[in-house]
Amino acid sequence: MPETKRRKIVQRYELLDDSEYGLAPLLDALACLYNMPIAFVAIVNENELTIRAKYGTDLVSMPRETAFCNQVIDTAQTLVIEDLTQHERFRSHPFVIDEPHFRFYAGVPIKIEEVVVGTLSLIGTEPRTFSSQQIQMLENVSTFISRHLGFISEHTQLKLEHSLLDSSPAVLIAWRYDNCLQLQSVSKNVRDVIAIDYQHLMEHDACFEDFLTVESQQNFGFWLQNHLDGVETAECHLKINHPARTVWLRMLSKAFFHANGKLRSIQAIITDNTSHKYMEDRLSETNKQMRLLIEASGLGTWDWNVLADSTKVNKRWCDILGVDHDFYDGTSQFWRERIHPTDLSHVDKSLEDHLHGIADSYNATYRLKHGNGNWVWVETYGCIVERTATGEPLRLAGTHRDITERKEAELLQLKQSQLLAFVNKARAAYLVDNDLPGACQEILPELIDIADSQFAFIGQLVQEEGRDRLFIHAISELSWNSASEKLVELYKGRQLYFDSFDNLFGEVIKTGEKVISNRMKVHTSSRGTPGGHPPIFSFLGLPIYIQKRLVGMIGLANKAEEYTQKDVAFLQPLLDALSGLYYAVELEQARTEAEERLKHWAMTDSLSGLSNRRAFIDYCRGLEHQRNPYAIAIFDIDHFKAVNDTYGHEAGDKVICYIAKCMREHIRTDDFVARMGGEEFALIINNTDQMNAHKVLESIRVYIESHPVEWQGNEIHVTVSIGANWYDEANSKVLSRHLQEADRALYLAKNSNRNCLEWFVQTSSTPCNDQNQADVVDIKNAQKEQ
Repeated sequence: MPETKRRKIVQRYELLDDSEYGLAPLLDALACLYNMPIAFVAIVNENELTIRAKYGTDLVSMPRETAFCNQVIDTAQTLVIEDLTQHERFRSHPFVIDEPHFRFYAGVPIKIEEVVVGTLSLIGTEPRTFSSQQIQMLENVSTFISRHLGFISEHTQLKLEHSLLDSSPAVLIAWRYDNCLQLQSVSKNVRDVIAIDYQHLMEHDACFEDFLTVESQQNFGFWLQNHLDGVETAECHLKINHPARTVWLRMLSKAFFHANGKLRSIQAIITDNTSHKYMEDRLSETNKQMRLLIEASGLGTWDWNVLADSTKVNKRWCDILGVDHDFYDGTSQFWRERIHPTDLSHVDKSLEDHLHGIADSYNATYRLKHGNGNWVWVETYGCIVERTATGEPLRLAGTHRDITERKEAELLQLKQSQLLAFVNKARAAYLVDNDLPGACQEILPELIDIADSQFAFIGQLVQEEGRDRLFIHAISELSWNSASEKLVELYKGRQLYFDSFDNLFGEVIKTGEKVISNRMKVHTSSRGTPGGHPPIFSFLGLPIYIQKRLVGMIGLANKAEEYTQKDVAFLQPLLDALSGLYYAVELEQARTEAEERLKHWAMTDSLSGLSNRRAFIDYCRGLEHQRNPYAIAIFDIDHFKAVNDTYGHEAGDKVICYIAKCMREHIRTDDFVARMGGEEFALIINNTDQMNAHKVLESIRVYIESHPVEWQGNEIHVTVSIGANWYDEANSKVLSRHLQEADRALYLAKNSNRNCLEWFVQTSSTPCNDQNQADVVDIKNAQKEQ
């Protein structure tokens, strides 16, 4: 038997206290009945046995080690030794050998809660024999003593409890039920606690319920009926009908029933609940005023049990979220799932900072998903109102305020400022470089950000070969697959056009109207996305106009929320700004084209369509800085005056146009031809040697000679005289000198019976190198051979 358990039982039942157990008469009778000189009850006390009741001895205690009783305690069994002198263990015991010469011992264990706590012992000075009946009787007495000790302990405890109860603020009352309530007992502090006289109740001069108000008597009757119906425990709030003061009672009761289920008795504890009721009434009134104030302020309230993860909210909280209060899920997950993804980390940090004591309160502004699918802005404030015994947060309470209207106004104002800023940025970027695609590309990331979108493009409508094309100034750059990579390369090279409008964004071009689609799959014009393109869930297309003429569009895709008319109105300033930029580009293009036309008219001969003398001079000036070889040739129509005199000036004009056509057809794109005035033309042949230049000039002359001009059924035969001059590094002269020398060669050709080609040849008075002289000789020989 574990000594620790035995020690705890001895202590709990107070078996070693000085209390009088009243066992002396029993031991007197037992010693007389068994004709024994000594009888005693011993209780185990660590290493000794304490005598708690005795007959015929003065012993107070004895060591366990040498006591006869110790064997009973160790074995937990009855021990009868008829002759101690014959017992192997005790024959040499001092009390056997010497005075008082014990010869007989009988002991039975005393048990409490099945644990041996002591012994009942009989000792004699003569050897004896006990019958089984005598042993059984002794064991029965031991059982009686065990129960007696338990009852003594319980009685002591009850007396202590009654003493405490009589001085406590609680009244203990008991009724027996026999067709009606009959008072059995009530604690003596009843007057002090609930202002009812103890004697009146106990002498049955009055019933307990007689002291209650009429309303409380009805509550008392309802309470009793519940117990009659089988309710075991109940609570009831009552009011005493006292003339001097108001006394509220709180009664907790427990019912006891017969085996057949009928009510047998009721025990109850009654406390004065007046102060609590007063505070409760005041709190109720305060809560009522607070509820009215909260309802007037539009606040939603919440109370979160952190450990249980359970939240209580008011109806306004549910109204803010658009959920049914009766079916509200009080877990934190229900709330977290509705937080906007981009706000979640901010909310978590604010909450964690407060729970860990970093912040004095929990304060956050964020978006929650409403039951209708929209997002509402809420401002949340809360703080810890209860902690566990170890200081951990247990309850967090606070409020929600719907600030959607205010927040949207603030965000709109901020976005409008941002929009104005980057609209001005686009204008400034264009004014600096006159580069509209560059300006659009510069503002595109800010457009995506301010429109809360994932993708965007800015396009301008242009006409090429009689069909509309959408030129893409700026687009979200994505490399999806090999085909789209080519599109990206075209975009980088500023050659990206959208030609097909049989799709969602094409609806903007075809109809000239805005397109809003938040359900891509159900829109009639949706054709999906190109292979490899990230999914598009929503789209907003906005047309750009110049004076009611569609000139371009903006496309936006995948907004975090749905696109609405508010987005259209918000982005209108950007559309107006782009319209202005497109108009400026159109004006600049028109101005450039007009300048080009004026320049063309100023530099073009109106009759032949060739460049005029002014253009020829400008072109020649550009040749002054180059070192590549070239030839200058001047053509003159032979006997042109005779053509005019014979056939008229219209025929002369026809001949001039014909000569111009022949020259254009026989030269390369690198060469330059011009009409110098009247019947005179000039030709520059670039990047060739003198021999090849000679062949070109000669081919033109021969062609004109062999092909007459058709005029009103007549054939007009014309020829040309050509004077040419050659330029290379070895023959470097100023341009005016080259023209003069070509003109001299022309003069020579016209004096050589016309219809011929003459190259300028230096005379003795004109410096000339040997190579130039050799080239001229070779050309002359070639002419003779022809």
